[in-house]
Amino acid sequence: MADWGNFYTLVGTVAGTLIGLIFVVITFSSDRKIEGDEHRTRYFVTPLLVYFTTLLLLSLALAAPIENQVRAILLGVLGCAGFAYVTNLAMTSRRRNDIEEYEVLWDILLPIAAYILIAVAATAWALSASFADEVAAIAAAALLIAAIRKSWIITLTIAGRRKRR
Repeated sequence: MADWGNFYTLVGTVAGTLIGLIFVVITFSSDRKIEGDEHRTRYFVTPLLVYFTTLLLLSLALAAPIENQVRAILLGVLGCAGFAYVTNLAMTSRRRNDIEEYEVLWDILLPIAAYILIAVAATAWALSASFADEVAAIAAAALLIAAIRKSWIITLTIAGRRKRR
C-alpha cells in the first residue's frame, strides 16, 4: 500500500477539486439555461458528482490505515452501489428518447467497467491478493477518464450557449 499512497492522494485531490468546480460551473451557467436542462442535469451533471464522489471515497478507503477486510467491505459497497446507480441511469435514460447526447461507451460502459473493477478490487483485498492495488488503480483511472471527458463535454455545451437577456 505504501507504493500507492501518493496515487490515491492525487486521485482524491483531483476528485475533490473537480466536485467544487462543478458547483462553480453550474452557478455561472445559471443564466444560460434552456428548456430540458432539468433532465440534462439528472443524466449528465449528477453522474459527474457521483463519479467524483466515488473517486474521493475510493481514495479515502485505499489511503486510510485500516484492515484489509474493512477496506474490502468499503470497496465492495462502493462498487456495488456505483454499479447499481449506473445501471439504473442507463435503463432510465434508455426510456427517454429525447436524450440524444448520451454516448453508450463513455456514459455507460466505461463507468460500469470501473465499478465492476472496484468490486473486483474489493474481492482481491478480502483475499489479500497481490494485485488488489493495481485493480483499484485501473478502476480509478477508468472512472476518472469517463468523468473528465463528461465534464469537458458539458463545459463545451454550456460555453456554446448564448447568454439570456
